[in-house]
Amino acid sequence: MKLAITICATRDYLYAMPELAVRIQANLAYTTRKFSAIHLILSGDESPELEAIARKFSSIGRGVEIHTETQTLPPSAKNYDKPAQMMIAAMRTRAFTAARGLGADACWSLDSDVLPPENALECMMGMLEFDRGYYGVAACPYPSQGGGDFLGGRGTPQRPILPDVFEEERVIPKRMSLVLSARRERVEKSAESEREKEWKKLSRLEKRLEKMPPKGNIFERLAQAKEWKRRGWLSSAYPAIGLGAVVPSDWCGMGCTLMGHRALASALLEGYRGEGTEDLYIVWRHWFPKGIRIACITHAPCDHVIRERMPDGTQDITRLRHIQAFHEGSGECVGHLRTRSVAFGPLESE
Repeated sequence: MKLAITICATRDYLYAMPELAVRIQANLAYTTRKFSAIHLILSGDESPELEAIARKFSSIGRGVEIHTETQTLPPSAKNYDKPAQMMIAAMRTRAFTAARGLGADACWSLDSDVLPPENALECMMGMLEFDRGYYGVAACPYPSQGGGDFLGGRGTPQRPILPDVFEEERVIPKRMSLVLSARRERVEKSAESEREKEWKKLSRLEKRLEKMPPKGNIFERLAQAKEWKRRGWLSSAYPAIGLGAVVPSDWCGMGCTLMGHRALASALLEGYRGEGTEDLYIVWRHWFPKGIRIACITHAPCDHVIRERMPDGTQDITRLRHIQAFHEGSGECVGHLRTRSVAFGPLESE
């Protein structure tokens, strides 16, 4: 079996790459799988810093062949803006195209700031073999860039990530509730020429609604619920889970994801225009229609090195936090997923 490992990064996102090289080496040492070839593909900009990182990755050893796929990219943009999303899509496309060109049977997609545990590759390979290929994709979850919940959970093509908290589970002021009902009625009764304008007004109000506090935590809300509802993010979709567990997920990121041959062949971004994230585009445009299932391995969660958020919502590249993922060690919640935030300290100086 040929394995491709892809990492996408620009000059501004190389801060955790030396640590990532160590984690990759640890995974290759831990796994019992035998690979006929291992290709590590670094996809990014044409900066000399990326070339220097590529040389450091040669220390992984174990017969890993290093490839670089560089291209001229625009200056770094604000996270999740269209230019930033298109830049990520361009890097992913180069990386996955190279993996297919090298004849990879499986492709391990990594983000430059996601640090997998030593058993991630072994667990993901095992899930691709589960029940003769029931899962076409296996992902080890990691905390979001904002330092929030773990990636993974339930979604639909119409709503790629379902809500964690539904409208009836929020504390909504009476006046807002009345205005919301009236606004929805106006949308239903509006003439065709006015409908778009009314929809925009309703959408703005519903955005405000999403900021209203929930009626308690997930366990309190579930106790009051009359029926089961699928929820979007991992801790709400599968509360009280972690060590020893694997669960089905409707969506995943590309930060620590292993694609089988079919999923890699379908990891295409033609037609993507920066609306939403590129990973969800692949999931819902290509994998879901083809019946390619995703396994989310809560047994092997990853760390995430994130930029500290400032009061105005921007991220400070000079202030990094290491969000460490672990399992609760004792008590009633033993084995449950947990995180801790510590200052990020590089393993080596520049």
